[in-house]
Amino acid sequence: MFLMSGIGLSTALTASRLTGGFAHAEALPRSPLVRPNAEQWDMTSKITGRTYRIYVAKPVAAQEAPPSEGYPVIYLTDGDFNFNTAADAVMMQSIGREAKPAYVVGIGYGKDWQTASRTRCADLTPFPPDAATLASLEASPLTKGASYGEAAGFHRFLTEELRPQIDATYSTNRRDNVLWGHSFGGLFALYVLFNHPDAYQTYLINSPSINWGNGAILKQEAKLKDALAAGKAAPRVLLIAGEYEEKLADHVKLYPGVTREQMQAMLTSFGMVTNALALADRLKAMKAPAGFQVEAVIFPSETHLSVVPTAISRGLRFALPLE
Repeated sequence: MFLMSGIGLSTALTASRLTGGFAHAEALPRSPLVRPNAEQWDMTSKITGRTYRIYVAKPVAAQEAPPSEGYPVIYLTDGDFNFNTAADAVMMQSIGREAKPAYVVGIGYGKDWQTASRTRCADLTPFPPDAATLASLEASPLTKGASYGEAAGFHRFLTEELRPQIDATYSTNRRDNVLWGHSFGGLFALYVLFNHPDAYQTYLINSPSINWGNGAILKQEAKLKDALAAGKAAPRVLLIAGEYEEKLADHVKLYPGVTREQMQAMLTSFGMVTNALALADRLKAMKAPAGFQVEAVIFPSETHLSVVPTAISRGLRFALPLE
């Protein structure tokens, strides 16, 4: 049998050291990982007062002459977490002639994930939580001490400060901007869609936290309805969620002290799938100019986290269709 006792393992390790085995492997030079065709910089907003890490992946086809109208731009919230996944997907699908090449602009904070987890709460939520929700957030190390309700300022940063910088630097199509957001980022995308529907041509809204503030974001839905009826905008909207965002998956291992019954009750109360599908149905029924399009996709066997790369991949085909 190919088994080794503790004594045998110790003997083998000693022999390896004596004979120049893996314990004495040559120290090779190392350097920080660099992504081809990409760059980053830090940018401090005069509007929010925060410093953001801006990640930009250039279209693979940017090595050639860009199209006369420029390339589409995908603005990706939570760039610290999702930028590389999105950039890889755009690269592969554009090379494979499944989607148009585009710039990917990730907006993050450039520090540790704990900082990003807290800071995003202010930028991506349109209003503060109720007292009970705030108490639960303060009990979590992921959100303890976070601020909330500053989405209006973050939207202004994206459109008034960041976008002019991107358009002045790269060969962009200023009439083909895409907003992608997940969870709180999806809530932020809904806020922009409802209040500023003409700010982006396409909205990729993944697992939006519609339940935030007991669904208060839906009170702003009528603004979009009025704008569509007046012919002021005709955005394309894709709503995505995962099956296991409302039904607890068997493979998920819960934290100590939380029962499966408690977790299922929480998922049911969030209503991620139910809310997304209901919203999609209402949007589809709205009177709107030509070009307005709404789709909803619920991916089987995906959780709130595992659905992210799936949603990015599917969203690209919606946002960047080949003509």
